[in-house]
Amino acid sequence: MLSNNRRAAARRRAWGRGPIILRFEPLEGRQLLAANALPDLVGAALDTSALTLDWGDKFHATGVIKNQGNGAQVGEIPVAIYASTNPVLGPGSVLLGATNIPGDLDPGETATFDQALSLPPTSIPGYSGQPIYITLRVDPQNTVVESNDNNNFAVGQGFDTAKLTIAQRVPSSLIGSSLGVYPDQTTWGKQVTVTAQVRNNAAGDAPATRAQVILTPTSVNPGNGADVTVGYLDIPAVPAYQTINVVGTITLPAAPVTALVGNTSFYLSVLQDADYITNPLYPHVPTQGLGFDVTQIAITGGATPAELSALPKAELAASGVVAPSQPIAWGQNFQVTTTVQNLGRADAGPFHVKFILTGANGSLDHAIYLGDAAIEGLQSGFNQQIVQTLNLPNRLPNGLTLDSVGVGKIAVMIDQDYAVDEALKSNNVSLSNPVTLRVLGTDGRSTVPTSPTGTSLGQPQTAGALTPTKPLTKAQARMQARAQARAQARAQGKLYRRPVQQEKSLVDKIEHNLKVFPGKVKDFVKDLFD
Repeated sequence: MLSNNRRAAARRRAWGRGPIILRFEPLEGRQLLAANALPDLVGAALDTSALTLDWGDKFHATGVIKNQGNGAQVGEIPVAIYASTNPVLGPGSVLLGATNIPGDLDPGETATFDQALSLPPTSIPGYSGQPIYITLRVDPQNTVVESNDNNNFAVGQGFDTAKLTIAQRVPSSLIGSSLGVYPDQTTWGKQVTVTAQVRNNAAGDAPATRAQVILTPTSVNPGNGADVTVGYLDIPAVPAYQTINVVGTITLPAAPVTALVGNTSFYLSVLQDADYITNPLYPHVPTQGLGFDVTQIAITGGATPAELSALPKAELAASGVVAPSQPIAWGQNFQVTTTVQNLGRADAGPFHVKFILTGANGSLDHAIYLGDAAIEGLQSGFNQQIVQTLNLPNRLPNGLTLDSVGVGKIAVMIDQDYAVDEALKSNNVSLSNPVTLRVLGTDGRSTVPTSPTGTSLGQPQTAGALTPTKPLTKAQARMQARAQARAQARAQGKLYRRPVQQEKSLVDKIEHNLKVFPGKVKDFVKDLFD
């Protein structure tokens, strides 16, 4: 037998007597020798303000950065936060935001951050219904000299990774189910009591809102341009399919404004969601009818038409609405500039300016509410420039569909509540230049997302019986305590990036760990399996 074969046979006989255990210390955990001690920045904690969100929702990411090195860190610490379908950053990760946090950390010191973020308006690449991960990367450009750059991300969940569940928000639908006013015959300047019943007619919970109380001459229907706001009702949060009752006191104006003068019989209507929190479609009008969200009231007294026309009045007008010339993506913030003028002989008191997104034709009958600006007042002969930051919604109400690329306009509407008495209201609306509306999803799709269909009234289904939880035995309690102690001990140690495990054969695993040794040792391993 050749000498090489004899040695191989001897090794195989030795192997048959028992396993040969090779222990190698990983190099990653060793502190490399250097002339100067260096810092080692790592994400030590990461959490989100909510565990369940929908695409486009806003949230806060809070976290802790720790210097676990032997040297001090000087200056600010750059961090970047991503959304991904994988806990490890990769090509499909989407940057949510980046910031610099105060640093100057000595060894062992930590710094905290609280960053406001928003999820992308559409799903991220690779999303198919599973939870997503919010991941933190410390010093993404490697501008800080560290002893270890490999643990700047992918340390693990709870350290620099947080899990989020995506759940599409079900819309709510507030409607009036009963309305009364007392007294129903009064004079201008008096107080009346409004009693309203409000029902949430959908499967989504409605947050706290305000309801708008308006007066309209009975000669026209509410919503036809002669509505005068006389007050508001505070509506508490209404769970799905539930009903609440509210009572409010409204003080009528001391005298009728120009739109109401000469009339004594009025419709009193209550419009739900005056601030367009649950339903951004504009305009809001009564939909249920007399006795539900509309009632009648008689109001007498006040100035005569001749007396009212002799009084000096303010005259508000909108001028020059400038919108972005570049395309605007759904879910994006943008600015609109406009000027409000007072052309009348009287000063104007406080009023509001609404910003509405219309179609290319500028029609206000089916538009989307974007925002509101409060103006303290405007003197006669003066003008007020308004630069308003608006947000194009990332999700449209159900039933409203738009192409991925469309054209719209921004309408500026001054004092639609009739807070200021004017002789002329037709110049209170002005339109912007055409605006290109574009959708570019992070997953490459170009669709305008819409809210799910609201569920009509029905009987709620039972959720099933609760399963009682058995108390832990003494042995289980001891095992749980040991696991918690081990987790706490690991949390107090240094943090290192955990590479993704890959499936390898036993030969590959051993050969990989032996690459730092002479080739004869690797031949020894191969001979064991030949």
